[in-house]
Amino acid sequence: MTRVAVFIDYQNVYRGAQRAFFGSDSSHHIAGQVNPLKLGLVLAGTEEPDRELVEVRTYRGLPSSKHDPIGYAAAYRQITLWENEALVVARHRPINYRDPRNPREKVIDVLLAVDFVMMAIREEFDVGVIFSADTDLLPALEAVAEAKGPQACEVAAWIPSDGTSPIVLRPPGLRVRVHGLNEQRYLQVHDPNDYSRRRRRR
Repeated sequence: MTRVAVFIDYQNVYRGAQRAFFGSDSSHHIAGQVNPLKLGLVLAGTEEPDRELVEVRTYRGLPSSKHDPIGYAAAYRQITLWENEALVVARHRPINYRDPRNPREKVIDVLLAVDFVMMAIREEFDVGVIFSADTDLLPALEAVAEAKGPQACEVAAWIPSDGTSPIVLRPPGLRVRVHGLNEQRYLQVHDPNDYSRRRRRR
């Protein structure tokens, strides 16, 4: 049995889905959301009899409760839901507000890259799938491909509905499996929850 671990650069995947499937209609924050476990099962290819999903790791920035209390509360609810899912590990770091007009995620790509390489070294997966278009992750893919072979590395990308080419994180000179996800696949893994709204207790 091939053990598959999935690594999701959440904000990159979220924004990518908005661009690929919603365009100018992506103003609502729910557009682009995905359920990590559902996405992980698709990327692991669990319909293939020799593959088994062992872990889904999500990486995202956490807004500040001081600078963005609404965003913080929404992200906290979302992360809490993720952590209650079997096989899902939520990894997050505080968003940087050095420029308050342009808050940015910091070290998220480094965190993902380190986990990807270290888990490979510790033999915690046979195949690692990275879903991101961030080219800063290419060295991690190259390192794991060198250590375990290119068959140990896979990547995923959204296939835009308008026919434009998908943005694929493909290491130069390496042949790795690419999971192309179209709008139909997106709808299968979409997360419709509005985390900006506090759920009422029954």
